Amino acid sequence: MPNRKAKGKRAKTRDKFKSKRKITVNKLLQEIPIGSKVDIRIESSVHSGIPDKKFHGFTGAVIGKQGLAYLVELKKQHVKLVVGAAHLDISKGEAEPVDKEEKIVEKEKVAA
Repeated sequence: MPNRKAKGKRAKTRDKFKSKRKITVNKLLQEIPIGSKVDIRIESSVHSGIPDKKFHGFTGAVIGKQGLAYLVELKKQHVKLVVGAAHLDISKGEAEPVDKEEKIVEKEKVAA
């Protein structure tokens, strides 16, 4: 039976998880503010807190913290995931959550 198809958590991920970036301690211990948008990019060298391979590349919002991991909600799938900090990148479009009222006040100050 040597020709059995692999069915594990990391099956068919040879090319999908390849990364040229190095993992640092700062990346493992990063603090992500609740409410910010994050991209799920699986770091293959860190096995703890790894989400399922089908969520690689998705974007979601951080809704809480569970131990050292973060609770991430994906809007399109209506799914809540527990993902380690090493597998999350803050989205480039939104570094920190911004309140709409604060934006309005800043625009009024600039206009005045």
